[in-house]
Amino acid sequence: MLSKLDLTYLDSVNNLSIKNLGLTGVNPSVACLIVDYKNNSRGVVLSYGVTSKSGRPHAEINALDKISNSQINNQTTLYVSLEPCFKENSCCAKKIISKGIKRVVISSLDPNPQIYGKGMSFLKSKGVKVLLAGPRQNKFKIINKYFYNFQKNHTPFITLKLAVSKNYYSKNLISKNVTQKETQHYMHKLRLKHDAIIVGFNTYKEDNPKLNCRLNGISKKLRPFVLTNDFGTRTKFPQIMIKVRNFDNFYSIMNKHNIRSVLVEGGLQTFNNFLKCGVFDEIVICQSSEIIKKSKKRYKLDKKLIKSSCKKIDSQEYFTDKIEIYKNV
Repeated sequence: MLSKLDLTYLDSVNNLSIKNLGLTGVNPSVACLIVDYKNNSRGVVLSYGVTSKSGRPHAEINALDKISNSQINNQTTLYVSLEPCFKENSCCAKKIISKGIKRVVISSLDPNPQIYGKGMSFLKSKGVKVLLAGPRQNKFKIINKYFYNFQKNHTPFITLKLAVSKNYYSKNLISKNVTQKETQHYMHKLRLKHDAIIVGFNTYKEDNPKLNCRLNGISKKLRPFVLTNDFGTRTKFPQIMIKVRNFDNFYSIMNKHNIRSVLVEGGLQTFNNFLKCGVFDEIVICQSSEIIKKSKKRYKLDKKLIKSSCKKIDSQEYFTDKIEIYKNV
């Protein structure tokens, strides 16, 4: 059974795993803490590690390589947000054994069927005491929801994002931006977490978007696409051919490109097409506190469409704007 102290360190390790979220390729962003209880009942952190930005080395390797075997004793615990991998050759589970770790606390088992339970079983077979967090304590599953969704459903996690004014217009005919600068920064952090970004052809033609992630100090290779129903049109980004309100081949196209998470940024017609076809997992609505007085009826969001098929799971004030998140039900 996990102690309150164990749960505190698990919270820390799960929060730390956010650090490289979206930057670790096909691997999830995992974190590891190595804590020594020998001379302090509250524990002393000896080392920590996060999955490298290339996806390797894994978090456990990065943490274990920072310390020597002599620093580890029978009161040392390794906390990790995801089950250590186990393979016949080199792997995290074997590295843990070679370092002499005798106690491991795991937030979540790996949902990948090729790994699920194997790392934990191997550690136990070598005499390591392994403790697993309960479902309500497994915050890592929420943090890495894109990874979990792909492993479970073999389809990319699709987020629909739309910025609207206080009176629900998605386009301002006077100025380009609908929301505040701080909220636009939030949107780029949302881009960071996804593999690909998609806009409709009309948005591409009217707004000439860059479709990249612009965060200082971060290099993110985001895959841009333009949704179209006519390959006769030219764009500087790859195109995806979709017939109006027919997304039967969308998932297969994304899987072909090895894309595991998609951010659909609009415009409103594209947003509504995905919404009405049920091709999404979450919706993020960024709403300004300002009223748009000059727009067109076709740019106004009908919020009833969202409420009829979604459940609101979060709502927060973000500077002067508001961000609401809905889940597909």
